[in-house]
Amino acid sequence: MPGVFSVLLDNRSYQVHVAPHQEGLEVWVGPERYFLSLADPRDRPANSKNAGAAGHVELRAQMPGKIIKLLVEIGSAVSAGQGLIVVEAMKMQNEVKAPKGGSVKSINVAEGDTVSAGDSLLIVE
Repeated sequence: MPGVFSVLLDNRSYQVHVAPHQEGLEVWVGPERYFLSLADPRDRPANSKNAGAAGHVELRAQMPGKIIKLLVEIGSAVSAGQGLIVVEAMKMQNEVKAPKGGSVKSINVAEGDTVSAGDSLLIVE
């Protein structure tokens, strides 16, 4: 049945009903009702606290992966939210976006490199 899920938590099974509600989701777990709002922080870089920050921002790998494509070069002017690097992690390609406008100061990886979580990818100044 659409919108009905079985969730395992601490060796217990729960039947969860999910339905769209305004800007989010309405979730029923037994008699309890919850309202959820889902957001991906990668979709909001222009609204982040670093969007207007002075100085440089160092972008780091969020999880282990492989650098698939560099979308910019050193010295490139970038705007907040612009794609900079494509990283493949867990069989998915993720585009790393600029957290603020500026220019690319350094690129610390090359296409084909394997990175670990926390590795420095590039610096935007």
